[in-house]
Amino acid sequence: MVATGAGTTRTWRADGPARPRGRARNVPFATAVLATLAALALLAVHVHVRPLPGLEDLEGLTIDARFRVRGPRAPARPDIVIVGLDDRTRRANYDIFVSRAAWAELLDKLAAKHPRLVALDLFFDEPEVVLPPELAARVRALAAEGPEPVAPGSQLARVQAALSEVADRLRGDERLARSIAAAGNVYLGASFTGGAVTTAAPPRELDAAAIGQVAGADGGGARRPDTAGSVAVTLPALAAGAAGAGSVNYTRDPDGVTRSMPLALAYGGRYYTSLGVSVALAATNQARQTSYIVGARTLQAGDRALPLGPHASATLDVLGPGAFPRISAADIMTGATPDADLAGKLVFVGFTHQAYDKVATPLDRLADGVELHATLAENILANRLLDRAGPLSTGLATAALCVLVALAQLRRIRRRAWVPPVIALAAIAGYLAIAYSLFLRGTIIDVGAPCALATAVLLFATIGGLATEGREKAQLRATFSRYVSGEVVDQLVADPSRARLGGERRELTVLFSDIRGFSKLAEAMAPEALAALLGEYLTPMTELVLASGGTLDKYIGDAVMAMWSAPLPLPDHAARACEVALRMQEELAALNLTWAAAGKPTLAIGVGLNTGTMVVGNMGSAARFDYTVIGDEVNLASRLEGLTKEYGAAVLVGEATARAAGAGFVLRELDVVRVSGRATAAPVFELLGRTGVTGAPAYAAALALYRAHAFAPARAAFAAIPGDRPAAVMAARCAVLEAAPPPAGWDGVYDQRGK
Repeated sequence: MVATGAGTTRTWRADGPARPRGRARNVPFATAVLATLAALALLAVHVHVRPLPGLEDLEGLTIDARFRVRGPRAPARPDIVIVGLDDRTRRANYDIFVSRAAWAELLDKLAAKHPRLVALDLFFDEPEVVLPPELAARVRALAAEGPEPVAPGSQLARVQAALSEVADRLRGDERLARSIAAAGNVYLGASFTGGAVTTAAPPRELDAAAIGQVAGADGGGARRPDTAGSVAVTLPALAAGAAGAGSVNYTRDPDGVTRSMPLALAYGGRYYTSLGVSVALAATNQARQTSYIVGARTLQAGDRALPLGPHASATLDVLGPGAFPRISAADIMTGATPDADLAGKLVFVGFTHQAYDKVATPLDRLADGVELHATLAENILANRLLDRAGPLSTGLATAALCVLVALAQLRRIRRRAWVPPVIALAAIAGYLAIAYSLFLRGTIIDVGAPCALATAVLLFATIGGLATEGREKAQLRATFSRYVSGEVVDQLVADPSRARLGGERRELTVLFSDIRGFSKLAEAMAPEALAALLGEYLTPMTELVLASGGTLDKYIGDAVMAMWSAPLPLPDHAARACEVALRMQEELAALNLTWAAAGKPTLAIGVGLNTGTMVVGNMGSAARFDYTVIGDEVNLASRLEGLTKEYGAAVLVGEATARAAGAGFVLRELDVVRVSGRATAAPVFELLGRTGVTGAPAYAAALALYRAHAFAPARAAFAAIPGDRPAAVMAARCAVLEAAPPPAGWDGVYDQRGK
């Protein structure tokens, strides 16, 4: 049972469990908060304990994507050239691949074109083997004895010539050593490999690649250089005449793509730098001017501070396929290359044929290894090395994105299901834009982990929402489907916050309608016939309410209680209610014609409307509740409906409704009434119809006489209005007051006799 201000009545209710006091728990938000904490914990594990599966690969893909969006670009310096031992060289000058003498010839011809320096992406760590060692020693010994006098052209002379030629081929290492020393600008490679840490002294051939000054050898953390267990380096006899050296190592990420190169490597208690660093220093006349604090963010190379990431590596700003000018070694051997193409240039020599030394880079899955060293030198000289932000920035970005996703689950924001995903995607898109903008400026911030973890938070929040919203929406639909139109229910289900269940003060318009003489009608008709007639009446009346955007509060026997502007606000609620009241009368007139033709009884109804501030929401007990409206203004609407019987009017409205209805309706003031149960009096207005209906100004004149205590003239004026039932009621009242005048000070207020 629910007290509505219209009496204690039996009503339709939405049954269900009691709602907890206060706001209901926001499951999506709580889930998002927990997921955010879990995401930050996982990130800490990923950074400090062990990489999470897939996150490093994902980050690599995002870096590659940034490169691809930017696209290839030209080198900042035009003086870097690659001389490739390509497939054409293999066909035309295969000796280079197997003979040190051929290498010596290549270096001699390169030196003749006066390059600034020649960097070899390779090393000669073993003596050349042309013959088995014992046989080679015998040949050298015989050649050293010198030829014996023999007849020219004789067989013995030919044998001696062949022996001399073989002995000359055995001196390939010597010829190569002379060529390296004669050039004076050759830089050699060295390859470091893992394994057990050695305690042996590093070979002196590495001295040219050693970092000049090193400090803090016990520190480093994640940026500490890798320690090699062995090294492959050019033979001492060959390296003696070299101008410099450097590591040819590069780093493959877990997905197989090379994005960085180590600028510092530890071996035998010393630290060595890369071939590209050595070339860049030589190009700026700062050869071997390097210093390094182990684990620092930078390596000082001359006047440049080179940014370092994990394992003392530098992230390359790769330029793309074909960025550097290329010359085939075959053209060098034949002299087809103009001197101007190499004069004063930084020449990198390496294998470029299809079957050897291929690496994957963000812009080329089949790049040549020598390109990495050329790119490193170009990046250093042009200040293009990319700086990788540390784990702190990753943690802050992840926290910011996850917290933003969680905040999007707040009720004020999560008014529609699509809002949180849109906010999350917008935040991720904004972060991607920031990351790309920083990338163009030379800084790489992690994208994979922050975006993936923020997406995971969104996913868990969405799952939490789906797990609860289905139940909430079903409950909401069950609560309102009886009272409002399907369109309004859909709006509430899409945005449950608009219902504001639990009681809210709001300005509404309330309607009460009642059938005249229903009790007598019920006595005269069989229950089944009465129920059928009532159904035929209530169905169209209810449809009128719902179609106007109103809410059916309840049926009170034969009466209808409805309201406008709840649960969804309607700015023109008073006008809508007035229109429904008029249409109810029109619909009933049509029904009466149908019933009269069928021999059924006809009906008459009275309608009361009032507008004001009321409390609307779920009212009732913990076990049973009803979405309804309560308040003094509701009581007034109910009393106005009762007054229609006393005044013989079809529709009566309160003063607030009369003011708010607008210019589309014609109303007249009937009286000032003190309704039952209310201490104060209120003006009562009759809704005559829509604009165009005559407002009967004669009634207003008669009402003025009545209030001036001129009861006889007022009675005559009211009686002179033909066919006007309220005027007839007022004329009869004037006759009573004329016969028994009220006391002095009478305020003209009529006290309602019943409800």
